[in-house]
Amino acid sequence: MQVTIELPERLARRIGPEQNAWATVIERGLRVGSWAGSSALAQEVFGFLGSGPRSEEIVAFRPSEAAVARSRELLRRNEANALTPEEEAELDELALLDELVTLIKARAWQKTAAAA
Repeated sequence: MQVTIELPERLARRIGPEQNAWATVIERGLRVGSWAGSSALAQEVFGFLGSGPRSEEIVAFRPSEAAVARSRELLRRNEANALTPEEEAELDELALLDELVTLIKARAWQKTAAAA
């Protein structure tokens, strides 16, 4: 199927180099847009944060061994170019969660350090 869209000039300049990968960019964008935090790690993180942890507990938070093992498996399969579309979406979700948890931990650490 062919689709024609109009883009603002500044956006067109940004995606110009990606023109051969537009289908992948759009597919990933649609996946992120429907992200629901469905992975086991997402459920762990949301459950932990929903419990109202103190700053010290946030700094000390570590995912379960099962979540770590799943992440390693997805990374291994990604290196082998063997991910299914669902696994690719899960890996994208894990990367986003990692970034968010890192930022939350940094803030919690600053708060803990300031209180000491």
